[in-house]
Amino acid sequence: MSITVNTNTTSLMVQRNLESATSSLAKSMQRLSTGMRINDAGDDAAGLSLSEKIMSQVSSADVTKNNAQTGLNMLQVADGDLSIIAENLQRIKDLAVQSANGVYATSERESIDQEVQLRLQEIDRIATSSSFSELKLLDGSLSGTGKCTLQIGAGSDVDENTIDISDAFGKADCASLGLDGQNVTTVDDARAMIDAIDAAITGVTDRRGVIGASMNRLNSTMDRIDIRKENLQSSYSIIRDTDIAKESTELTKQQVLQQSSATLLQQANQTPTIALTLV
Repeated sequence: MSITVNTNTTSLMVQRNLESATSSLAKSMQRLSTGMRINDAGDDAAGLSLSEKIMSQVSSADVTKNNAQTGLNMLQVADGDLSIIAENLQRIKDLAVQSANGVYATSERESIDQEVQLRLQEIDRIATSSSFSELKLLDGSLSGTGKCTLQIGAGSDVDENTIDISDAFGKADCASLGLDGQNVTTVDDARAMIDAIDAAITGVTDRRGVIGASMNRLNSTMDRIDIRKENLQSSYSIIRDTDIAKESTELTKQQVLQQSSATLLQQANQTPTIALTLV
């Protein structure tokens, strides 16, 4: 190799390697300090794009779970009110069975009927007042396909991203239960009331069954959302997070290269002085 003074190619080569080591060292420090393997698009453009999409899905998962939980709370309120209605129906049946007994006079049956009518009024009151926020749950306003749907997915497709719980909010007043105009003032009326109450109890039980099925479905949905979120976060971590052990090794490597390059650069800069010995 020729000896030159104007151009020190060895020094230029070492400078390039020193610059590369310094740049890589800075990148390793950035990754270790932020905990992120990808800090800008230049680190991994495809990985950045994919990880951002995944994080968007993770964020949406929290919202969709809250939506499902809110729906579950609505169902719990409706179920609680229906349970009180069921208790009133059972009490009315007991009174009807009592009134059907032939030992009571008309005045005594009228006294029994007073409680029956008050219980029927209470059923109507509960059905009218049962609400979640400003939504009425048992007056029939939410009953019907599509009237109460929960957004449990991040997409716009209705079939894939919503759950319809409208069937759980059927009307539950006396008229809808077949108890309008019923009384227990006579033996025949009391026996007719027994049949009507049995049908009403069956109706309320069926509605609570629908609510229970919907609650179980929402619980399952929330479990799925949690599992999906966990898997998405794992995928995000693999793409974006720094492997500390690997990056620490890389940091040490670049520190050694930087220091050795700096030492060699000093020597390379002295190489042209050899020409003085030849003059």
